[in-house]
Amino acid sequence: MDGAEGLDADEVFEEDFGDVVRLSCPDCGRPIAVFTDEEQLPQHALCPTPWNPFGLTVCGGSGRAVADARPAGGGADAVAQQDLARLLTLPAGLDWRTQPFSHVGGPESRPISMPEQGLAA
Repeated sequence: MDGAEGLDADEVFEEDFGDVVRLSCPDCGRPIAVFTDEEQLPQHALCPTPWNPFGLTVCGGSGRAVADARPAGGGADAVAQQDLARLLTLPAGLDWRTQPFSHVGGPESRPISMPEQGLAA
């Protein structure tokens, strides 16, 4: 019997991993999850450009003291992401599935019937 067979899907993701905090690496600025009892930042990758994800290197901030890092999520990037999410969210009364761009001919439209074409011999 598989260990996950008798578990509910929600229970699988509710495992207790201890206390984890998100810190911003002092070298690359990326958010990193760190256990509260860790003293050093874990080894993490640095992607110099998004256009070359295969050129990963180890960040120089790996192994630095946790005390050097600041809490992640409180900077201008977080505010910009919230503003972007607010901009991309439709108002509560609108449903994207009923918008004109999601249905070519409107709600009453039906598929166009095409004449059958014989196979070329």
